[in-house]
Amino acid sequence: MAEDEKTAVLPENEVLKRLAPQTPTEFSGILRLLQQTSFADTARLRELEQQTYNLLKNEPQNTGGLIVLMQIEIMLGNAQKAKAVAYRIWEIGGSLAADFEQVYINGLLNLGLIEMASVLLKPYFENLPSYLKEHYLLFYKYALLSGNLSLLERITLLLPESGIRNAFYDFIGVYRFLNYAEAFRNIMRVVLESVKDTVCAFDFALYTDRGFTDVEIRIFTGNGLHDGKGLQETIALQMASACAAKNTQVLNNLGFVVRDIAEHRGLMPQNPLA
Repeated sequence: MAEDEKTAVLPENEVLKRLAPQTPTEFSGILRLLQQTSFADTARLRELEQQTYNLLKNEPQNTGGLIVLMQIEIMLGNAQKAKAVAYRIWEIGGSLAADFEQVYINGLLNLGLIEMASVLLKPYFENLPSYLKEHYLLFYKYALLSGNLSLLERITLLLPESGIRNAFYDFIGVYRFLNYAEAFRNIMRVVLESVKDTVCAFDFALYTDRGFTDVEIRIFTGNGLHDGKGLQETIALQMASACAAKNTQVLNNLGFVVRDIAEHRGLMPQNPLA
């Protein structure tokens, strides 16, 4: 090859074309792009939504594609659309590739479809030690949202020593000491009922700066369409009512905050230690 051919400079438009993200030709490619896309980047999410619709025209029952679409609608704050797609996936059924299944389970939890998620999680919980290292944050998310203190404890006792393990161990200890396992379950039940029509996603954070563990459940709603302050006040009233009915108190180590979906941190559960 001649020297001038080796050192030839590509035109700027050709360089940009090669560097630009390519349009995915399969659903797994779109899923990888979603993992790198901010919840606040609605323009990019709209592009990926259209690409997903285009691919689904040829494969309308492709569950992987529908899972991608469900996740996009969650990220865009379209709770009802996402829920409709989640139900459609459930109706189609069949086996799912591991990465798509994890996104689907997390999506079901985000939409408050806890019982559906529990069906898919059952095989994992039957052999919990084998799956814990890779999926413990997803398991914690389910245990919190379902108000299952026994499962929280089981996960925590199986984890190796860590800040997250220690924080949850402290939190669980308070509820065990007060015999508040049922109160915890009731609180989570009424909270999920309060937000079932508006929630797009859930997340959780752990705070240990007060000398004990605070668990904060973050409730994300769609694109500023809902009154976050009003919803938070409704949740507080429902919590108080649920506790009063069982002659228990609302403990100050469990809190709930309502945020816009654009503030969500990532596609799958992130490190909860604040």
